[in-house]
Amino acid sequence: MKSSPEKIEPRGWVEPKPLAPQRYAYQCTLDQEEYDPMQRARELMGHQSPAGDRPPVLKSALRLLVAHLEKQKYAATDCPRPSKPGTSPRHIPAAVKRAVAARDGGRCAFVSEAGQRCTARHTLEFDHIQPVARGGQATVENVRLVCRGHNQYAAEQEFGVEFMESKRAEARHWRPHVSHVPRALALRPS
Repeated sequence: MKSSPEKIEPRGWVEPKPLAPQRYAYQCTLDQEEYDPMQRARELMGHQSPAGDRPPVLKSALRLLVAHLEKQKYAATDCPRPSKPGTSPRHIPAAVKRAVAARDGGRCAFVSEAGQRCTARHTLEFDHIQPVARGGQATVENVRLVCRGHNQYAAEQEFGVEFMESKRAEARHWRPHVSHVPRALALRPS
């Protein structure tokens, strides 16, 4: 397996072009559902940007979105509370998520045999280094951030390719019937 999965480009994405240090040209196509909130945000921010420029709107929206997603994915907060114990051994406490995200720097922690660290920053997942099915705990020392490809690679190394292919097929079977596939279903040994 490669140490870094292939780059995935979203629809309509044009790679930003560097214009000068810390300045980029960015072009995209919006549908009506994307255009309307942009226009409304421009109107609401009229006092901050009287000319109606779009970059301040985009900057504000992205800052809010990043903060929201980091809170959702990594339990990021300025005022952490004590973590509550989970009911599932697969539950990763918020304090562990925060510490792992900070330690791994929002990047896949997989390191190849040649010593190369994966550069992926998208499709990151929390991975138990020693799997829960083998007694692994949700501790800072036993949890890491890895991209989906390296998470699957680690599972195949631990449980075997055939076993993991059968679990992925089983998970695909369940997708039409439930809104999400329980992680325990995909990783539970037979």
